[in-house]
Amino acid sequence: MKDGLQHEAYQMVLFNALATTGSLTKAAERLEVSVSHVSKQLHILEDKLNVQLINRSTRSLALTQEGKDFADYCDQIVGLIHSANTLMTDSRDEVSGNVRLALSCSFGTLHVLPALDALQKKYPSLTTEVSLFDYKVDMLEEEIDLWFTTFEEINAGYVAQRIVDTHFILLASPDYIQVHGAPTHPDDLKAHNCVTYHSKNRSYTHWLFAKDEEQLDVQVSGNYRVDKAEAIRDAVLAGRGIGYIATYLLTDELESGKLIPLMSDWKPTQKMPVYAVYPKYQNLPVRLKTIIDFVKQVIGQPPYWDNNLSKWLKD
Repeated sequence: MKDGLQHEAYQMVLFNALATTGSLTKAAERLEVSVSHVSKQLHILEDKLNVQLINRSTRSLALTQEGKDFADYCDQIVGLIHSANTLMTDSRDEVSGNVRLALSCSFGTLHVLPALDALQKKYPSLTTEVSLFDYKVDMLEEEIDLWFTTFEEINAGYVAQRIVDTHFILLASPDYIQVHGAPTHPDDLKAHNCVTYHSKNRSYTHWLFAKDEEQLDVQVSGNYRVDKAEAIRDAVLAGRGIGYIATYLLTDELESGKLIPLMSDWKPTQKMPVYAVYPKYQNLPVRLKTIIDFVKQVIGQPPYWDNNLSKWLKD
């Protein structure tokens, strides 16, 4: 059925070329085929329709009345084909349509949503539906087109494009340090109250550090666990403990002295990549590519939020 319909459509395109050029030779040139091929397809078409479409008694090509009637239908079909091709080309080139987005609560709210706001001012025909998740999303079940996430494990049939690596700083408030003192070595953290992250899909109780060639993996604990990254920052600001805090959560807390960097000789080595996850496409839709590229451009390399922290971040 599929091949038959395709052949019928091709024969109508061929006959349209014959009718509009008035010549077997010119029709063959337009279609980039041989004259004999055009002649053969014309005979096949006439046999199938059981009518004569071309008057062969004249030196020049002339349509019979049936040929003129059929040419009108062919002209409509060819017009529809051209319109469909134009529509698809325009849709590939134009930043428009709806995108269903999933974002991690903290990173998405702080850094992706502002970028989307700027992007949609530039492309008002682009619409977005945003859902915030701090757990692993089933993109198929949730009908998600694009997911900005820190989860590295993705389902088959999807692509994870790395957007940026986020860094961490070990921090405490002045009040906490005044009461409990400041650790000077990673092993000292075992005696401190550490604010840790626990969620439905993962937890972070191992904090990684390096000094020169030495690397340490320290398991920490504390009496306050949260499932939102910004809640770690807020708890540390409130003096509840020490935090291993992602730099994308910070603004002026270090500059203002609200938070104090700890263990200056030891570098936190944990990195948390952020990915843009989407289904595998032969050609990525322009609306998805535009969002991904714009978010990457806004964030930059290194990320813009690290610019204000450069003197506290160790190479």
